[in-house]
Amino acid sequence: MVGKRTFVGWPFLQEGFVVAVSDSLFKYEQMIVVPGSAPKIISNPHAQYALSHWKAKAERIEHMYSKKCGVITGDIDVLVHVRPLKGLKRLETGAFVKDYEDAEKELEQAAQMVLSEVASEDPRFLERDPPPLSEEFPEGSKIFFLGEHAYGVAAKVSATDENTLSIILAFYPSDKAEKDKYRAIVENRASLQYFPSYKAAEMLRISGRALAKITSSFMVLTADSQKSNLGLSLKFEAKSLKVIDYSRKDGRFWEYSEKTVDLIRDYKVICQVARSFVYIL
Repeated sequence: MVGKRTFVGWPFLQEGFVVAVSDSLFKYEQMIVVPGSAPKIISNPHAQYALSHWKAKAERIEHMYSKKCGVITGDIDVLVHVRPLKGLKRLETGAFVKDYEDAEKELEQAAQMVLSEVASEDPRFLERDPPPLSEEFPEGSKIFFLGEHAYGVAAKVSATDENTLSIILAFYPSDKAEKDKYRAIVENRASLQYFPSYKAAEMLRISGRALAKITSSFMVLTADSQKSNLGLSLKFEAKSLKVIDYSRKDGRFWEYSEKTVDLIRDYKVICQVARSFVYIL
């Protein structure tokens, strides 16, 4: 039984993989004793504290079936340790094989409540050989190229044979021109000095919290109950997005350029003028 698949959770059966069986004294597992040799079933005695734990677990399973499912299992002398089926995973060859849960989600079942086979298996979880390329990538279908060159470029399948796929990459001259122009701007831009957020706050004579609010989104309610963003939107913490020449993130901390410091100085002046104007009114 160890090393084979089984079906657990009767009456709602679920496929699983048997990694061990145990009784009140031993746990039997499949292990490789000598490197390069076939695995063997090894019996490991329970630790002293695990003896009572095993008995309590068996009694709990028997009680659960009796009270919740109306099934009398009888005395449970053997437990089956099963890792439930998680789903199918795809190999590099394109084949789909069964993928079972890790040891953290391993569960125990009474030996008399597991089945070695069922009359009708779930077709969603049947292992499959790699499909032919012509079936998976029909001629004329649109795809994205993920190769070393032109990564992420849109493409179209032009032909397939048994092992290879011929595609036509979609290149647009305007895209290349835009990228070259953007690269030139980045390379030729003036070198700016950046300050850590605490240093920028000291230069502006405001708190670090105020600086964080001003440089991001700062929503306020106006007199007519409308929301307005008074922030400068120079950074987006949730997505770690920056504004070139104004902000950047160094690890966990934000830094601001001289342009940002000058901009916030102007921002403070505008706020003071607006407040004075409201006071006069």
